[in-house]
Parts: sequence; structure tokens; C-alpha cells
Amino acid sequence: MKDQSKFIAVSNPIQVKLKKFIQIIEPIYLTLNKSVRLRRNYRQEKVSDLVILATMLMRIQLRDPSETHFHQMMLVWGISLPERSRYNRRCRNLLLIMRFIRWQLVRKYSQGSTYEILDSAPMTLASARRSQAASVLHSQANKGFNATKETFFYGFKFHIVLNDQGYVMNWELTPASTDDREVVEELLLTTPCTHILADGGYLSNRLKERLLTVYGIRLWTPVRKNMKQPKEDVSLLKNLRRHIETVFNNLNTVGHFEHLGIRTLKGLGIRIESMLLWQTIKVHEQLENGKSGFKIV
Repeated sequence: MKDQSKFIAVSNPIQVKLKKFIQIIEPIYLTLNKSVRLRRNYRQEKVSDLVILATMLMRIQLRDPSETHFHQMMLVWGISLPERSRYNRRCRNLLLIMRFIRWQLVRKYSQGSTYEILDSAPMTLASARRSQAASVLHSQANKGFNATKETFFYGFKFHIVLNDQGYVMNWELTPASTDDREVVEELLLTTPCTHILADGGYLSNRLKERLLTVYGIRLWTPVRKNMKQPKEDVSLLKNLRRHIETVFNNLNTVGHFEHLGIRTLKGLGIRIESMLLWQTIKVHEQLENGKSGFKIV
């Protein structure tokens, strides 16, 4: 017997990462009301909500844009999941729970903000050439202009508020043709910070005066050449504002949000929430290791 080799079971890397995600989200999940967690026939479910939530985070971690491919890979790695269509339904039904978990983690991790950054990015459902004939989510999406790439696109605008540590404090999805300034108040009223940095797309004296007078929020934007220059260090503020572009690039790299390939609004919502929950966890890890929370490697 001593000559026989011993077999030691070792968890595969995917199982180890799933367990880590579950350990992070489980304490908050258990604070939910029992009517939410212990739904009808919950005992008959072979896979728990925590495992489904963790797999959604794992898909972001693996940067897999295909639901079908990701589901197949999980089965190959020995992760027990429901049949693919049922798995997709389970994911979409957990949208509000994932949103609650992310918000609780942001409140737990964030240590207060000196300033916050506001910006938007395009979410393309159809390219410029196909934008006239596009019909995906036609009741919510429409045609807009991407000023950065100087091209038209069909889809949505993804607006976020980012604090000075790298956490996404709030987000909003609007049709592509929506002016950035229309959603400023709605985005900022849920954030406690009173100093906001934005780009030239939010330039409006009327908006700045209203935010300062009604809410006590100071909105900074670059000014045009023919306008009176502010006394602040413009170069420094511009550099600070550019952090949000780094975050957009990070999110697009892992979540492919600029070209999602999703055909339902609920599916789009859960994709965004899972992407932002993953980003919240990673920002905390970066800060704990003494690194910047803006650039996630």
C-alpha cells in the first residue's frame, strides 16, 4: 500500500474563482428578505442563486462575449448549471438582487469622495451603415452621433458617475440621441459629492447655476476659447477627468459593452450590472494592494 501513489483532489482554477466570488457576495445576499431568497419551489432548484451570480461574474472575468460558449465551458470545467435557456432566465431574474449587492458593496468599500466624474459612452446595437434599418429594441434605442469617433450609430448611451477611488456610484441608460445634460440631475441626486468633473458635452451655464443653487453641486467643465477662463488649474482637472475614460476602456475590454449583441432590455440590464459588480470587486482588490482603482489589470 505504501508503494501506491496517493491521489489528492485539487479544485480547478474556475472552481476556486467561483468560490471566491461567492464568499464576497454571500454575506450581503443573506441579508435579503426571505421572501426574496426562499422563493416558491426554491428547494427544487439544483443550482443556488449564489452560484448563478458567481458564474455571471466569472463570465466577465473570462471576458467571454458569447453566452453559449461560456455555458459550454462551465459544463466542461465541471460546473453544474441548468440547461442554457433556463440558465439565461435565472440570470435575468436576478437583476434586482445583483443591483442590491453591488450598491451595498460600494457603500461598504467607498471611503467618501473629494470629487466625482461624469461622462457617457456609446452602446452600439447596429453600425452606422445599418442604423437606418435597425429594429433591435426599436421602442427604446435610436440613432445617435458618437462625437469621439465622428460617426453615427444605433443603440444607447451609457452614462456613469465615477468617484475619485474608481467606484461607479450611479449609472443610467438612455437612447443614443439623448443630450448628456438631460440626465445630469437624475444621476447626481443619489451621490453625496458636491464637486463634479465633466467634459465639454455638459457645458451649460444654466445647468451649472441650477445645480449650485438648488443642490449645492459644483459642476466643472472645460470652456470654449471665447469664454472667460476659470481660475482653477485647468490642466490638472482635465487629467483627473480623463480617469473615467480609462474606466470605460476597462469595462469595454472585459464586458464588451460597446458591442453587446443583446436583444432584450432586461438582458442588457443584467449584463451591465454584472460588469459593474465585477468592477467594484476588482477596484477594492486594487486599492487593498496599494494600486490605483482606475486601471484594472
